[in-house]
Amino acid sequence: MTEPSATPSTANDENSLLADEHAFRDQFRQDHPVIWALTLFAPFVGTGLALLSVLVFEGGEFLRKLLAAAVATFFFFGRFVILGGTDVPGPHEEHVASFLTRGELFLMVVWMDVSIAMIFVYHASFIYRIPFVGPRLLRLVEDGQFILAHQPWIRRATFVGLVAFVFFPLAATGAVGGSIFGRLLGMTRRATFLAILLGSVLGCGAMYVGAGVINRYLDRDNPWLTVGGIAVVVGIIVILNWRYQKLKRRVMAARSATPAARAAE
Repeated sequence: MTEPSATPSTANDENSLLADEHAFRDQFRQDHPVIWALTLFAPFVGTGLALLSVLVFEGGEFLRKLLAAAVATFFFFGRFVILGGTDVPGPHEEHVASFLTRGELFLMVVWMDVSIAMIFVYHASFIYRIPFVGPRLLRLVEDGQFILAHQPWIRRATFVGLVAFVFFPLAATGAVGGSIFGRLLGMTRRATFLAILLGSVLGCGAMYVGAGVINRYLDRDNPWLTVGGIAVVVGIIVILNWRYQKLKRRVMAARSATPAARAAE
């Protein structure tokens, strides 16, 4: 199936992206109804079955801990949450009482990225129509254009560039930003999905290794180290996003300035 063009480069980037998503939705559902249904429902059904398995085999307390970690991951920590993972768990009672292992967190974050990527890459038109949520997600188009303008090698590298984009832990990156970024690069949806998957595995793998180093050299039972570690991670996240937003605002202001204003600077 030939996909509609998806490389918006004018002031109407958001409208172009929306038009492309709507056109793809109708054609995709008509030409590939089975794949359309699979990519739409598999993330929800698979997640539901996984959570049911956790409830049956690990119990309600472990399930609540997993859901809390997933919420914290999605809304703030991202893949940094893996750094808090412990090593091989002890007896079942100790495992339930402690935090998740780095392996469990690795699998959780990768699963979340894959599920989100599957929905956003193939069914973004539904997401963008959701009130309050859709318009805010479309603002990531501006982030994508900003990064492309200042890192032109990403456009030349295409697939590798998208992998690097997803790998780097910023609020604008990840599975959601990667799905939009792939469209700005003009990549096919299959290539976009695979790049997000690879970027997620590599990024989460780096955090997995980092958690192993932390577990080897730091005492997890020391509450001060735990609190300090969380504070450091929060600080890194805040600084990275603050620096990114500051640079973005400065560049956007320079772009909108008149030639006379730029000369006065």
